[in-house]
Parts: sequence; C-alpha cells; structure tokens
Amino acid sequence: MTHVHSESTPNWARVLRWAGPIFGVVWLWPLVVAFAVSDPSGWEIGLVAGGLTVFVALFLIAVMTERPLLPLVIPLLAIAVLLTLAVDEAFGWLFAWAGSAATVRLGDTREGAKAWAAITAIAAAAIAIAAPDAALFWGVTAAVAGTSALWLLVGGLMRSNQALREARAELAEMAVAEERLRFARDLHDLLGHDLSLIALKAELAGKLLPRGADSAAGEIEEIRELTRTALRQVREAVDGYRRPTLPSELAGAKVALEAAGIELRVDGADGALDPDVESVLAWAVREGATNAIRHSGARHAAITVRAGADTTELEIADDGNGAPPHDGAGHGLTGLRERAQSLGGTVEAGAGPAGGFRLVVRVPAT
Repeated sequence: MTHVHSESTPNWARVLRWAGPIFGVVWLWPLVVAFAVSDPSGWEIGLVAGGLTVFVALFLIAVMTERPLLPLVIPLLAIAVLLTLAVDEAFGWLFAWAGSAATVRLGDTREGAKAWAAITAIAAAAIAIAAPDAALFWGVTAAVAGTSALWLLVGGLMRSNQALREARAELAEMAVAEERLRFARDLHDLLGHDLSLIALKAELAGKLLPRGADSAAGEIEEIRELTRTALRQVREAVDGYRRPTLPSELAGAKVALEAAGIELRVDGADGALDPDVESVLAWAVREGATNAIRHSGARHAAITVRAGADTTELEIADDGNGAPPHDGAGHGLTGLRERAQSLGGTVEAGAGPAGGFRLVVRVPAT
C-alpha cells in the first residue's frame, strides 16, 4: 500500500491512516492481561515486555510508512513464534497482527495472497507445536486467516482508491495543459493576424506617401516598428504558453500508454529543471510515447530522468518490436533532434540492449 502525501488525499483517509493502526495496537491488551494474571516468572516478564515493545514498533512502522516490508514482517513473525513457543500459546494471536501488516500493504495482489498463505501456515505450525488443544489450534488459525484475508481486501481497496485519486489529478493536469494550448491558439489567431495586417498596411502606406511628407512617413515608420514589436511579444508569449512541461507530458503519456495496454514506469522525474531543458525533455516524452503506441507493440515501457551537475538525460525504453519505421528518422525524431541540438544536446534512437526501442536525449543542465 502506497501512502499519498498530497492535498488530493481526503482528510478522513489521513485520520484513518493513523487511527487504524493505533486502534489495532490497543487490542493487544487482552493478551497482556491474560499473561499478567498467569503468574509469570521474571524471565518471562522480561521476554514478553521486550518482545511486545519491539513487535508494536515494527507493526506501526510496517503499516504507517513505506519502508521495505520484508525486513519488518520477518521480525514480527519471529517474535510471534518465540513468544508462542517459549512463553504461552495465547501469543499465537500475534500472527493476526503480523498477517494484517503484510496483507494491507500488499493488497489483493499475487504477493498479498502468497503472504496470506505463508503467514497462516506459520501460525498453524507454531500453534500445533505449542498447544495440542484442537479448539485453540483451529480458533487461532481461523482468526489469523480471516483477519489477514480481510486486510488483504482492504489493502486492495485502498490501492484502488489511491489509483483513482492519482488518475483524477493527472486528468486535471491534462485539462490545464489543454486549456493553455487553447489559449495560445486563440491568442495567436486573434491578435497575430491583426497585428500582422497593421504592420503590412503601415509599410504599404509609407511607400505610397509623397517623398516630401517626411514627418508623415516618420510617424508611419514608428507605427510599423511598434506593431512589429507587439507582434514579436505576442509570439513570444504564445511560445511560452505552448511550451510543454515535463509533468504534463508524463501525465498524458501515462494515460495514453495505459489506454493502449502498455504499463508505464517513471523514475527520477521529481526535481526542478531549467525551463529550456524541460521543454526538450517534454517533447521527447511525447515522441517516445507516440512511437510506443503506434509502432512498438510493447507491453511495458519505462521513462527515466537523470539530472546531473552538467548534463540532464531522459531515457524512454520499451519491450516492443524495436525501432519504428524509417529507422527512427521520422519527422518527430527530426524535430526532437533539432530542439536538442539548439541547446547543445544529442538524441540517440534505436534498438535497446535487451530489445525493444530506446530513445535517449541528453542536453546540458542549463
């Protein structure tokens, strides 16, 4: 289960993320009370106190953070086995907490089902060794299996809800990018045409004036220069609006590729980049995604951004059929090379080391 630390996470989800695990830990009190009234020895008290303290800490870390799961679940199972075999079979109930921590993180995936089966089997084996009582064996085993299965489903629902929130955020970002493009197009169509016409007419009027009308010609020349300046400013503004951003292109590529049945993984795209560099990388993402959808027949694709002190590199690789038609020299790659070369960068396109198609764009960091 991946936690979302963003404004898109509902307040109730944030509360449950903290309240749920703490509430679960509170329900360890029956085990503590039962142990306390069983007249334990000194070494048993020390072992249980230390074991439960570590168990609670590991459980909370496992369910409330994104740290690697296996190094946390193995000690949880080890403590549960130790206390069950060395102190009291009632501590077999600890396997329910260990199973819940594993399955809620993994969700209803193949790994989650394997974890559920493995933890249930370990719990059954430990109880069978510690207590020959069939009622206790079946009661604890069923409780561990049922609780872990429940949190397996809950983890799957949480993963689905997170995916929906991320998709909604991506769609909103794409809508903003589309609105920027629409505004740029409208601005160019409305103002660019008019300003060009004004400049043309002013230039024509200057040619038609009598040679002696120096002052009028000067005024018209000034009009012409002003309109050309305004036209240049409009075009610069339009270029700024039309300049793609890396986050918006990554969001669009993910939606488009997944719609085409291609799973996309993105790494290293979180840092801030120079605007000119970001623009080239954004065009690279668009070209790479278009190639993967149209030509590759791939099932998986990966986009990796490596930002160094001197060079920024973006790599797009898939497991498809290799280079697109025309040996990778289509209009899209030609335009991408021109953009990269304008910044002193390079573009490599061709078959990847493990097959498929690989596109690498390297540009100076600034």
